[in-house]
Amino acid sequence: METKINKGGAPKKQSSESKTRAVKVLFNEQEFIRLMDRKATTKSADLSKFIRTICLDKPMRMKPQHSTYQESALSLLREMRADLLRIGVSINQSRKRINSTTDYQNLQREVEKMVQRVNGFDSEFGRLIVLLSQEDPFK
Repeated sequence: METKINKGGAPKKQSSESKTRAVKVLFNEQEFIRLMDRKATTKSADLSKFIRTICLDKPMRMKPQHSTYQESALSLLREMRADLLRIGVSINQSRKRINSTTDYQNLQREVEKMVQRVNGFDSEFGRLIVLLSQEDPFK
């Protein structure tokens, strides 16, 4: 029975286990202190193992990928939201004027403008419903 004796140091690692790639990351002083504080709360022996464990073992939350169809629907929703906010501001301003004025012709014009804006909002909402009810043409 033959015993292999290593001549000092750790035994050689297999090529698949050895680490050959280096990544240089720069931290400012506060970030480095936070990193070391987080490392101190674990049983990790060194900083490399700690960072490797955090980066490779934990699942990352990925940014959702939107199709062109979804992007167009979201864009239309954003526009509609902005329009709805403007309508709300106009209604609030008109409410204040109604409570403080007796000029009914001016009030009638303002109400007609609000009706036009609401009708525009309704047509945009209808377009969105049609868009969302269609199959995604880009699939």
